[in-house]
Amino acid sequence: MDEKVETVCRAIHILYSGGAESQQAQLFLQEFQESQESWTICDQIIGRHTDSLACYFAAQTLRTKIRKKFKQLPVETYEQLRSSLLQHLNRHGAQAHDQQSEATSTQLCLAIADLYIQNPMWNNWILELLKQSQTLEGDRTVMTLTLLQVFPEELTELQGVGENRRNAIRDELAACATAIIEFLTHVLSKYHHDVGMLKRVLKCLETNLMNQSMKTDEFAQSSLLETVFHILTSPQVPSSLHEAATNVIVAALVRAEDTIGHRPLAKVLQKGVITLVEPFKHAESVEDFDRLQNFARIFVETCESFYMNLVSAPTTNIEQIGNLICLEFLILIASNHDYSLIEMTFNVWYRITEELFKYDDDMHILRFKPYAFKFIMALYEHSKLDPDDINDVPDEKSEFGEFRLKVVEAVRDVVFVVNTENCVNAMYEKLRECASRPDSSWEQSEAALFIMSCVVQNLIADSDGKMPEVLASIVSLPPNSPPALICTSLVLIGDSNEWLRSHANLLPDIMRWIMQFAVDQRYTLHVSNCVDKIASQCSNELFWILPHLFDLITALEQSTQNGVKVEEAISGITRAASLIISRLNDVDARHGMMRLCEPIIRNLNMSIEMAAASQPSTSSSSNLPPQPPVEQNQNNNNNNNNNNNNNEPIPPVQPLQSSNSEANKENVSRVYGKNSNELWSVIAQSPLLWIDRIASVFKDVWKPRDKEGEFVPWIELAAQLIESLIRATRQFENNTRIVEHTIRSIRILFRSLGKQSINYVEPIVNLIIDIYPKYNHSCCLYMAGVIVDEYGQMPIMQPGLLKMLITLATVTFTILNQPNGCIDNPDVVDDFFRLAQRFASRIPSLFFMNPVSIPLFVCAIANLSLDHREANKSASRFIIEVVEQLRKAKEAKYTDAGVVAAQELLSSHGAHLMISSLNSALFHVSGSLKRDMAEIIAVIGKLDKLSQKQWLIQAVQQLPNNPVKATPAQLNDFVENVVKEREPYAVNAVIRDLNQLFD
Repeated sequence: MDEKVETVCRAIHILYSGGAESQQAQLFLQEFQESQESWTICDQIIGRHTDSLACYFAAQTLRTKIRKKFKQLPVETYEQLRSSLLQHLNRHGAQAHDQQSEATSTQLCLAIADLYIQNPMWNNWILELLKQSQTLEGDRTVMTLTLLQVFPEELTELQGVGENRRNAIRDELAACATAIIEFLTHVLSKYHHDVGMLKRVLKCLETNLMNQSMKTDEFAQSSLLETVFHILTSPQVPSSLHEAATNVIVAALVRAEDTIGHRPLAKVLQKGVITLVEPFKHAESVEDFDRLQNFARIFVETCESFYMNLVSAPTTNIEQIGNLICLEFLILIASNHDYSLIEMTFNVWYRITEELFKYDDDMHILRFKPYAFKFIMALYEHSKLDPDDINDVPDEKSEFGEFRLKVVEAVRDVVFVVNTENCVNAMYEKLRECASRPDSSWEQSEAALFIMSCVVQNLIADSDGKMPEVLASIVSLPPNSPPALICTSLVLIGDSNEWLRSHANLLPDIMRWIMQFAVDQRYTLHVSNCVDKIASQCSNELFWILPHLFDLITALEQSTQNGVKVEEAISGITRAASLIISRLNDVDARHGMMRLCEPIIRNLNMSIEMAAASQPSTSSSSNLPPQPPVEQNQNNNNNNNNNNNNNEPIPPVQPLQSSNSEANKENVSRVYGKNSNELWSVIAQSPLLWIDRIASVFKDVWKPRDKEGEFVPWIELAAQLIESLIRATRQFENNTRIVEHTIRSIRILFRSLGKQSINYVEPIVNLIIDIYPKYNHSCCLYMAGVIVDEYGQMPIMQPGLLKMLITLATVTFTILNQPNGCIDNPDVVDDFFRLAQRFASRIPSLFFMNPVSIPLFVCAIANLSLDHREANKSASRFIIEVVEQLRKAKEAKYTDAGVVAAQELLSSHGAHLMISSLNSALFHVSGSLKRDMAEIIAVIGKLDKLSQKQWLIQAVQQLPNNPVKATPAQLNDFVENVVKEREPYAVNAVIRDLNQLFD
């Protein structure tokens, strides 16, 4: 064994030497750390105490193994290991040793804490350990502080300990509270000039305050808290010590959130925080940003802890916990010039206003209005752009751009307190003030428009207020205004779309002003978004602009740079045109759609033909030869509603103007297989551009006409579009990306056509069945689900659809049954069970009677442990649909062969389903997926309480409960509590409580 110890020590030194053999040494040591013998050898290395570097490595290895490989250790060796660790700590824990010994001592403290916490058979030992540490030879202050710090820390961080054990340790630590406070007070008194020791004391205090079982009354009355505030108000202390003191106060404020259980602490803290106002102002005057951050954290946390008291009983009485002085703290932070400080307050403003929104009492809310108004005015000041950016377009991806995006949400959170109309009026006054002052700069006006754009969506549609004047001032802006001012104005107009619907008389002037920027590279996207938003609400009033939109599309297609950005703008304009066309009469709508879509069809067909000519079998969009696209027909006579009834027509659209903005040159994202700063004519060679253009025309625009005798006026056009999309799919069938986009556009077209797409079902189904087995594109499954959703309830279609399912399922099971098949193919899982759910809801009887439903159900259960949001959710939705179909049949007292088959399916696999759902909720999935598991358990109970209880008992009996995490009584209570609940949220709460026992 000594030879092995020497070998490991040599490898450690080689590793840290960084020489040629260090990589080999690393591999050797990694293998060693995984081995069973590393327990004994590391113990021997530390015991020899001859090599400080090797001792540290060995101590760290032991701590890691105790934390992560504890089950490797036989139970009978626990006592021996604890004794050995204590002996090592005795040798390494004296303060006189070097830094490496101190690091080793820390690892040993962690190892002891982890070992003790994970052994539920040990109890009431921590206080004894702390007393023993003080009786050892030498100064053991650092070692004792480390032990006091790591126990509560490890209690929080260790996984799989269980809430029962955690509570036992918390109670044990809480029982030591008096001794801990006395010891820390003694250390502060003895080492009050030692910054390092003070930081250790504060860290120890912080971690122990996190113990929910620790009473805080004694701490509130001790001199410790007074010392912490003294450190915070002393400008001479180092920043690191100031931060440590801040952490203590923040931890105490978190505990004081329970103002009833910790009232003495809450009162002392509030009184102490008030004394920090002057130190904050002093730090402001000397520009000590670190201290300002610390004070801001404390002020914000004070408001977070006491906001419920503040909202329920706002008062200026400083004796009341959570008074209006808390809001003064937030305004104080907001008044600082650094926008990162006000950003710290956004969440607490959200919480305050969210709670305040529940009050139906205008007088109550009025108490908060002055503070909310000051906050908005501070946001106005912080949102101002740099005056030097006069020629730049705002960059939302910059640090300040991201801050402004957060400002948008913050303003929307609080504006109801001051009233949206008042907010707009206040910003309008800022605009007037800027207009009246010769020394005012453009960024002041831009900031006022920006704040208005945050809230204008909330304006009551039939109100006037100052909006007409605001819009009049915008449309009077000359084209050579600072770009940021133009961009923000376009955003404001777009977000005013609902208000404009009731003020359509303003639209002509507004649209004329907007369209003059449409072909300027800097504003193209902003104009596109603005027009799209206006069209979504005011399409009936915009018939006259349709020819100009067609001209604009043609002009944008002459772009000489940044083709992807241009195509994004074209898509928005295309959608706006489609929205307007959708409000025309059938004859004009048909003409309009032909005008909009014929160029798309021609160009898509051309790209397919070029691909077929160059690489008939394997071509893809990435290697198409350069070829200019077919230009759109510029004849405006197809639309009969192209008259502009206004005296001043919109001038003809000119080709896109280039911009010297550096932002356009830096965009290097890759879309359509090309670089984004390439010419539009280059990226237009990709079929993806035209495929996506089709989606822009139809997505969320055209509603199905499924009433008898009500036909889609552009049905012939739809046939051409679908034919081209099918051709594209077959030509590029091996290109996953293109196929996904073609299927997406086909799906959108199907949804737009409704039942009138029935003539295209057969070719689409044939396409899916042909391509899916070869390339496993999961989007084929998604499209199949759409078809089932549309036509599943038509008896004539059901046999063919069921045949399609069997074909697709056969291929899919082959994919998913491979090793890691479900993990490696989450998209297939997602779309497969979407399809299955459609069958269960649309064709239940035929589906359950078919043998394919059995492996589908079993496969869905197996995927409940898959921690992939979309895939897992689809599997759980399918299972829930199966149970819900049975429940509906039971309530309706309906039965047929399908119901009998579904009952047999659930009876056969119900126990397995319950076990899988519970285990997944406890051990495998995260976030909202846990709620989905609870919903499965809940819907089973709605169907059959007896079976639910029986299966639950089986499920809890199979939980990994050795060593005991949940007692038999707790498990029995869990079952009873689940059975008595009906709603998923209540079942989820019960499962969450059980989860804490195993976590």
